[in-house]
Amino acid sequence: MSLALAALLALQTTPPSLDFARETRGTGPARLLVLISVDQLIPEQLDRLAPWLTGGLARFVREGRVFPRAELRHGDTETGPGHAAYGTGRLPRNNGIISNDWFARDTRGSVYCFADPDARAVTDRGVLDEVATSPRNLRCDGIADLLEAARPGSLSFAVSSKDRSAIGMSGKRADLALWWDKKRGGFRSSTWYGSELPEWVRVHNSDWQERLPFAGGWKSELPERFEGSGTAPDEREGEAGRAGQRSFPHPVPPRGANLDDKALATLAMWVYEGAASDVMVCDVARAAVDALALGRDDVPDLLCVSLSACDTVGHAYGPGSVEVTDVILRADRELGRLFAQLDERVGRGRWVASLSADHGVLELPEALAPLGYPARRITGREIADTFKDARNAVAAKFGKDYFAVGNYRGLRLDGAALAADGIDARAVRELYASELLARGTSWMEHAVTWDELRAVAREGAAPRSGLIAMEANSFDEERTSDVVTLQKAYTLPGVAAGTAHGTPHSYDRRIPLAFLGAGVSAGRDWRDASSIDALPTLFSLAGVAVPAGLDGRSLVER
Repeated sequence: MSLALAALLALQTTPPSLDFARETRGTGPARLLVLISVDQLIPEQLDRLAPWLTGGLARFVREGRVFPRAELRHGDTETGPGHAAYGTGRLPRNNGIISNDWFARDTRGSVYCFADPDARAVTDRGVLDEVATSPRNLRCDGIADLLEAARPGSLSFAVSSKDRSAIGMSGKRADLALWWDKKRGGFRSSTWYGSELPEWVRVHNSDWQERLPFAGGWKSELPERFEGSGTAPDEREGEAGRAGQRSFPHPVPPRGANLDDKALATLAMWVYEGAASDVMVCDVARAAVDALALGRDDVPDLLCVSLSACDTVGHAYGPGSVEVTDVILRADRELGRLFAQLDERVGRGRWVASLSADHGVLELPEALAPLGYPARRITGREIADTFKDARNAVAAKFGKDYFAVGNYRGLRLDGAALAADGIDARAVRELYASELLARGTSWMEHAVTWDELRAVAREGAAPRSGLIAMEANSFDEERTSDVVTLQKAYTLPGVAAGTAHGTPHSYDRRIPLAFLGAGVSAGRDWRDASSIDALPTLFSLAGVAVPAGLDGRSLVER
């Protein structure tokens, strides 16, 4: 047995610590709660890169309480639901954010998780005639709302390059949420939070190109001695990337004050899709700490920061890639700068933070197959044929197929047509589920009806499998499809290159969970845990009463 394996087994047999929370004598209660999310960060990344972490992630690993068995408990493992679960302490079945998009009822369209037809974009130019996003689709309060209710006068600020991340992890009543403007660069918001950006945001946006630390493009900054890091070769089979840019360095588009709208959008999107987005997010987060005086009085404030580059880059190159490794090491350094600022401005021991992720991810099938995993890519034709055959079978039975819209994760029926014809929708759903499963045996794990998921989620019916239990935790009466389907493990449907996530399979549910700061003792805790436990745990550590009705629980043992 290797020394490394022996050490790991020793850690795994260590009983859970009973002193998660330690006394913080002479410092007082926490004045700032910090939620950190690293989109698509799987816990194995922290393990393999631990020797090279020196900043904020290193502090979580070495000074924090780490929960190695943490995982999501819902089925649709995407960014919107992942951040909403983290920020509300409730499962999607109770917070309403079941996926990034869901099929609209009785139409052939879809609804974005934080779409708001009444909200308008707010940029440096003021309010635009451009539909924006907001937390109106949340069915419950989030951490900003709950903190304000418990401690009136608290301030809440959230930032990410993605709107669904900043909105989902903060709640309905954050004082301000910002996300990256993919058309113009800089940060934007929506009228939900006010009719104009604060002056400090406008000033920060005014020189965003000068702040961009990638003048010569994105170049790898991996350490020279990097043996044992588990990082894959720079270019490998299955990577997507951009044409001619599948290995370092990755060139930056033209930049300058005189860019036209198209060139400016190209540069802004380059920031959003690569490592630069995390740098810009942490930059504006540090500006917010000073501009809003977060954590400067005895009413605890809230800071939510979600870093998205691990996801945008990970989709193209895979979690073991050089690109993702570089992104994580940069995120570590940027979070280190943020935490040093919090130590100075708020006071070491006067702030408490959690680290988690919205979902995991599957490694590239081309990397897994040689290791013996049943990994492969499912073609769009294979999926289309399965649905076509099922639709034909339903039409043969009922005279029509009643199909409205669908994809590899399920379908929505034409409710108006069913009602007009007097057809029992449940019977159609059941036939679709059985036919899809029978005709998609090469790639489909299960097909589950709305009725079965409702029975599990709302009536306490026993699920047929653990996977269906997770799917039921993503159930919503209005938003869930009539039939929910799932591909087999280690397969990617309709993705020709790169990778994806979104399933209840274990690799998509694996997430980090760690706590750092006021009242936290260092160590590994092998209890089961999930991101929904972060909110009640932070409240406990900050001396704020834990709200009733959460799906998560406080991990503090006093």
